[in-house]
Amino acid sequence: MRGGNLFGAVGVCIMAMGTIAIAVLLYAAAPALAASPAEITRGKYIFGATGGCGCHTEPKGAANAGGRKYDGPFGTVYSTNITPDTKTGIGGWTDEQIIRAIRLGRRPNGERILPVHPFTSFNGMAEEDLAALVAFLRTVQPVNRPNTPKKITVPMFESVFLPAWLMAFAATETPPPAAPVAGVARGEYLVRAVGHCGECHTPRSAMTMAVDNSRFLAGNPKKTGPEGQASPNITPDKTTGLGDWTEEQLVTYLGSGNRPDGDVAGGLMGEIIQGTLAGYKDVTKADLQAIARYLKSIPAVKNKIE
Repeated sequence: MRGGNLFGAVGVCIMAMGTIAIAVLLYAAAPALAASPAEITRGKYIFGATGGCGCHTEPKGAANAGGRKYDGPFGTVYSTNITPDTKTGIGGWTDEQIIRAIRLGRRPNGERILPVHPFTSFNGMAEEDLAALVAFLRTVQPVNRPNTPKKITVPMFESVFLPAWLMAFAATETPPPAAPVAGVARGEYLVRAVGHCGECHTPRSAMTMAVDNSRFLAGNPKKTGPEGQASPNITPDKTTGLGDWTEEQLVTYLGSGNRPDGDVAGGLMGEIIQGTLAGYKDVTKADLQAIARYLKSIPAVKNKIE
């Protein structure tokens, strides 16, 4: 190749690289396409099916503005502001960054989110549901509320112990190609991924706080339950679970909080049903029936929760 042709080729390559670089910069700077009303509506529905993300709302506090306190064997953490405020919330995050945080537990700067956030369950959510959820979160009222720093009391917890714990104990749900639309498969998807019911209702080890999936949804006593509250056994065991509940009774309870014995759901379950901006009360009867049918189909586990 002659020198002139070589330099010409190099010049063309440099120009091409410059054009690509400019295109990348323009793409990165371009605002995200506005979500359709239908996608936002779907996102609000998914938000309700998660239980309204109540973990991110302090009792009597602004919805989704964070600050809820969680004590653990490693220290104390506070839920974060997930409103679209650009300074203290997620308003400055891209859609992809929000989805990565929800599904993989990573902030935009690469920092690991502690597994108080149920990313191992949310990893099982379908892409279209996550995209719709993000679209809805961008529409809620932004709240300027700085996040409260966590207080870790175990030395090297985040650098050594947490990665080892995640590798040993944090099995993740597998996302489906698309969200199931009906039947037991739909119920399983709503229970295991969207509703992340196992995070509270599956027994945990008092030493490691790892879930024991061999007793999936068999309940937690106060010692290992969320916020020091017991979570009941919701397997179909007839003596310690929901085996005596009919499908219709389960549907009524999940949608209204009304129990067969005349009592009403309180505590965290009451919050999940009512939600913040939406909750289980806004879930369709068809989906509540799918949840009930799935709960009736799982193995019964005898585990009395006091």
